[in-house]
Amino acid sequence: MCHAVEVSGLYTAEGSRQLINYPDSDAALPIHDPQRGVVWIPWGRRSQEHGELPATGWLPGGDALPDGWDRFSPATVLARVERFMEMTRDGEPRWFDVEDGQSLQCVLLHHGHEQRVYVVTTEAPDAEHRNWPLTRGHRRTSRLAAVM
Repeated sequence: MCHAVEVSGLYTAEGSRQLINYPDSDAALPIHDPQRGVVWIPWGRRSQEHGELPATGWLPGGDALPDGWDRFSPATVLARVERFMEMTRDGEPRWFDVEDGQSLQCVLLHHGHEQRVYVVTTEAPDAEHRNWPLTRGHRRTSRLAAVM
């Protein structure tokens, strides 16, 4: 289910490595916006957090939105990350590099002033994992600004 990601390079202060864990209440993902560069948007909503958007961090399957999600003006966005962490069926964490030129495919949802991003998942490439984040190619941008 992509429980954590690592971000570095142009998207963090001074290019330092940053680990982002979904369970953390301040978890946010760097989303590329064509007008503003990189914008940090909260990653999903935890069940104990106040809000109207779905209480999850993922959109399983990726083919269709779950019932009711269409009312949140969904938009496909890309999260620029270096690597992601998946748990094996035995509960062991494993890290995987995101190929150069690829990003995690996500869905951005809005409700009033609330906005959150959800990682799109698909079937895992092996029997060791349950789900896998969907990746998609992006064009390299020479200059990106970190916002938020």
